[in-house]
Amino acid sequence: MSLAELETPVMDVESTCWVCGSRNLTLAKAGTLPDDLGADAFRITDKDYGATADIYRCGDCGFLECPDLPDVLDFYADMDDDGYEDTRDQRALQAGRLVKQLARAKPSGRLLDVGAGSGILVNEALRAGYEAVGIEPSIALQKRAAAAGLPVKPGVLPDPNLTGPFDCVTLVDVIEHVPDPVGLLRDISAVLADDGVCLLVTPDVKSLAARLMGWRWWHFRIAHIGYFDRTTLTAAIEAAGLEVQTISRPTWYFPASYLAERVLAYAPRWLRPPVPKFLDRLTVPLNLFDSYTVLCRRKRH
Repeated sequence: MSLAELETPVMDVESTCWVCGSRNLTLAKAGTLPDDLGADAFRITDKDYGATADIYRCGDCGFLECPDLPDVLDFYADMDDDGYEDTRDQRALQAGRLVKQLARAKPSGRLLDVGAGSGILVNEALRAGYEAVGIEPSIALQKRAAAAGLPVKPGVLPDPNLTGPFDCVTLVDVIEHVPDPVGLLRDISAVLADDGVCLLVTPDVKSLAARLMGWRWWHFRIAHIGYFDRTTLTAAIEAAGLEVQTISRPTWYFPASYLAERVLAYAPRWLRPPVPKFLDRLTVPLNLFDSYTVLCRRKRH
């Protein structure tokens, strides 16, 4: 059964589509938020798959959003994630791969990483010769970056202390977390050099994996409040004054133990054996073709 067939025809939300502005929103999935919702639910490594706020579908463009949960910035400011740091080495492999992809379009210059976490991609960009800086809302993750000597500033865009032009802006697994994705892309366009490039990564809600898993897909999570497919992502990019150059599928790197824990999260608790410690030492490259890497530029007039 498809996601569309599971939708409930309710249209009582006081909101508009975050991509196209339509008021034609229909409840697609009832939310399952805990009563004590806190910053832990917004951790990067959270594995409570299928738990979300109410998800509404736009009847005009198809975008899926959670308009009842727009004020998430305080959760991110308070969020810390030890599991994220435990997989730092593997995440650095993925960040390095993205930097190499970016370098084919813009091999040097000033780089801004938006939603920089503890500075993993910033570090890889510095190693590749970029003049790199990041910005991050999580107080704890920003402090981890600063403690490592990485130039990651606290906050979000727009920021008066981060003025362009930047030759490159990276936005890796961020746009699905914000209630105004077009506004964020406009803020990026405003600091991007005329010939600059933006590299964006986000899940694909119409991927084969998403269709097979339904509402149990691993990207249906409380922290994700906007769900893009190729059409809605392109529409958001163009609405912000940018244009798509290339679209590809990213490869991730994880400890085998990390992947095993997430597979077991789908099993009943009594069927979850301990994950062998030796799996910590094995790194697995993974591309499930359920995310996009998009390279875009400012529109040429």
